[in-house]
Amino acid sequence: MFLTLQHPFTDMRRFLGAESARLHRPLWPLAEAQKDFVRASGLVRFRRKGGLDEWAGEESYSDANRALTFPDHLRHLAIGNDHLGASIGHALRRYYSDGGLARLEVGLRFTPYSVTGNSSAFDRFRLLRELLELPVSVTGKGLRCETLGLVQAGDMLAQHYLFASTRVKASSQAWWFSAGAPSIVLDYDRLIDEHLIPLPPHISQVLELPDLEVTVSHAWLQIGKQQCAAWFIARGNRHREEVRKLRMHLTRLHTERECLRTVISHAQEGGKLDWVKQTERAETLQHYLNNAIRAIERPMRFGFEQSVLLSAAREAYGITLKGRTTSFDEMRQQVAMKVQNYLSRESKPTRIVNVFKEAVMTTTITLGNFTLTGGDLNIVTAKTIENSFNKATNSALEPGLKQTLENAVAEIAKMMVALPKERAELVSRDLETFTTEVTSEKPRQAWYELSAQGILEAAKTVADMAVPVTTAVAAVLALLK
Repeated sequence: MFLTLQHPFTDMRRFLGAESARLHRPLWPLAEAQKDFVRASGLVRFRRKGGLDEWAGEESYSDANRALTFPDHLRHLAIGNDHLGASIGHALRRYYSDGGLARLEVGLRFTPYSVTGNSSAFDRFRLLRELLELPVSVTGKGLRCETLGLVQAGDMLAQHYLFASTRVKASSQAWWFSAGAPSIVLDYDRLIDEHLIPLPPHISQVLELPDLEVTVSHAWLQIGKQQCAAWFIARGNRHREEVRKLRMHLTRLHTERECLRTVISHAQEGGKLDWVKQTERAETLQHYLNNAIRAIERPMRFGFEQSVLLSAAREAYGITLKGRTTSFDEMRQQVAMKVQNYLSRESKPTRIVNVFKEAVMTTTITLGNFTLTGGDLNIVTAKTIENSFNKATNSALEPGLKQTLENAVAEIAKMMVALPKERAELVSRDLETFTTEVTSEKPRQAWYELSAQGILEAAKTVADMAVPVTTAVAAVLALLK
């Protein structure tokens, strides 16, 4: 199995010009292999198997062995527990850049093995978590040589590469080069015994490519306080080059989305770019936003159905993207509308997150502004909640009914978390029917009233939720009459 973890970075200095004191070499994406180097990181090298014509900057990289160090004797490190363990056979660290967006990739080739022949979902998730929390050190001028988990190293790596690419003695600001949320891609042979594959419990298949013998699944993970997107590629033994291309596409897509999110966020904050008053900076920013949104939202890209990948990986990270602001009104109308439409699509994320904290595995479900924690929800029930909320959000209902239905789904979901697992499964069926009927072109009164009755009966068993659920469901029914 091969695990790729990436920390994406956004270099805002492309909008600042000479005042940023950014070094002229390496000149990404045209860095000269075997000649250029990144200070305190490593030499620029050609990618042995080459890059991709579709992606600038993928044919060369800088060694990152000096920037990020692993513990000694990595191959002998014990990972996992008595039921399921793994040994690491190969590790690599590489820094890629195209001059604006960048990423540090860590690749781990590992072999899982079962000690007892009987491993649970908890064992598999623990193995994955321990791989992502491998102790690493980030070094550089002005940085403490601090050991932390691999998945948490993004901010310190951003500080490192800001220093490494800035003229000596020049001042800089941390936001000029900032880390986004990490992501992982796990590439494995589908013929390996299922109990040896470290998959999280809540995972969704999002893409199937029969011609390539490939299935792509997606999940959200939270390790401690760090969330990351996780992609799982199940493949056969053939079409290795196409699988490699898919893996590169997933990593670049994530980097592009994180970079776009960061640029929009910084552009909205006063006192940073100050782009409205500077024509040259404004033109550079608008050109980037126009091209980035257009590229990210193409339904097909480089032979892959990108829309389903984007749908699975909607915005789920720390910085809340605001709506259209006064500063964006200064943009050309075409660009301003693109930004506004993009923000509206990203504004109501729904996601199921696998959380591992202090040796306990739980599930959190985000429905717009609501976040639920339910440790005993099974996969089907959690997915029903997510699908029901998405169905309400994406419906063609008039705004008042849509908002009322969204609130009702959220209240019902809160109740389901408090119910025993078996009762929650029954309510999930009623919730699915209720949402389907309400959002249909011609709702069938007998069906949505019957499912609503089942939901209300369940609410009576949860004292704290009886009134909120009853009120929310009643509000929906009133608008249907």
